[in-house]
Amino acid sequence: MKIRTMLGAAVLTLGTILAAIPAAGATDTVPRDGRPVVENRGEFTVERSFTTWATNVNVRHNNADYARCNNSPSVANCPNVRGKVNPGQSFEAWCQKRGSQTVGGNPYWVYIIRPDFSGWMASYYVDYPDHVLPDTPFC
Repeated sequence: MKIRTMLGAAVLTLGTILAAIPAAGATDTVPRDGRPVVENRGEFTVERSFTTWATNVNVRHNNADYARCNNSPSVANCPNVRGKVNPGQSFEAWCQKRGSQTVGGNPYWVYIIRPDFSGWMASYYVDYPDHVLPDTPFC
């Protein structure tokens, strides 16, 4: 009887572990640390490391309503400034998406990650000549 109970517990534990492992090619559907969901997320690469051309660029979030900011980035939907980025300070472009506000003719917003903060930044300020960043997945 004791062996059956131990065997049953082992099978239950293994089943729980296997259920938590996503299938190959699956999309992550649970935001981690307030980050937006990324489809077909890849690993951080040098190609996804960028800087800004402007000084004191606000990196935003919405401390009261993450979903509102993550679903449609804009100054209004992301009222909290988590930090500022300056030229020469690199950041990882985690993902990008069209926001509800266009800045400088660019409708895209980028979720950036720095060692000390993360959040949304208008793609207009990224030191790259195109609206859409290369090798950066869409959220």
